Amino acid sequence: MLPSQRSQHALTMLLFTLSLNFPLTLSQMSGNPVIDGWYADPEARVYEGAYYIYPTVSTVFENQTYYEAFTSPDLLTWENVGRILDFADIPWTTNRAAWAPSVGHKDGTYYLYFSAGDGVGIGVASSPSPAGPFKDVLGEPLVAGTHFGAQAIDAMVFMDGEGPEGGDGSGKNWLYWGGWGHAVVAELGDDMVSFKSEFLEITPDEEYVEGPWMLKRRGVYYFMYSVGGWTDGTYGVKYMIADSPTGPFRGPAKKILSGDPAVGTGAGHHSVFHVGDDYYIAYHRRFPDDNERDHRVTCIDRMYFTADGEIEIVRITVEGVEGRQL
Repeated sequence: MLPSQRSQHALTMLLFTLSLNFPLTLSQMSGNPVIDGWYADPEARVYEGAYYIYPTVSTVFENQTYYEAFTSPDLLTWENVGRILDFADIPWTTNRAAWAPSVGHKDGTYYLYFSAGDGVGIGVASSPSPAGPFKDVLGEPLVAGTHFGAQAIDAMVFMDGEGPEGGDGSGKNWLYWGGWGHAVVAELGDDMVSFKSEFLEITPDEEYVEGPWMLKRRGVYYFMYSVGGWTDGTYGVKYMIADSPTGPFRGPAKKILSGDPAVGTGAGHHSVFHVGDDYYIAYHRRFPDDNERDHRVTCIDRMYFTADGEIEIVRITVEGVEGRQL
């Protein structure tokens, strides 16, 4: 471990130790990274009164054969709930490249959408608990092959109509996905494991690489996505806006997440969650001066909006976020 990594790790361990010995106060900070180990592409959700992170295990493709999940009551202490899905139990996968999971829910069932085999397909598994374990539903990919030039990776399930903001009242559920510079969306069926619409390409006119994320706030749809190269410091996140979950999206695209040489580089492939009107962004980044391809860590920082609804540039930190119980 490099000196810069050791100092950041020491700070994280100190914050963790303090959190075990003192009552939760708003002055306590999570520290970044929020979980130990090499994890990337974190999807953060709030389910059943707890925070969840569903990441990619960041290692060589041949060892990416399963998914884990982490849960926290307060954003400070995170528990690894163990393996929630294992490719050994899914014969149609190539038993490699388990990437970028996404978890949605409907009628008491949770659905895990996952990338399998470096573009072989996007599968779907279900569980009665957000902590899993999840079981493959279809016995084949939900999305197979390439559509509109989009590699079948980086699924993101968006449930319009859920949450305190009310959505559009339609209760529609959408699946976004796509690598290789193209993005696709389709409306999920009522069973959450089929589609009721045709596939629609929604690639922005401006740079798009991978990692789509849809956010709705106060009637505005924010289509967020990763740009640059995932193996280097050019990685980041941009967004465009629309009046519907399928666009058309208006620009110019604004870059709101980038690395900081003093804090971490390659900041990207994010997700967003909120508690009331307080918003948080989960993402991965690299330690300064660490150029190992798979050395990526999961972080959380605050995300703010301007008075006119634009997303402010995110300030990435070593301190992380204040503890907050749901």
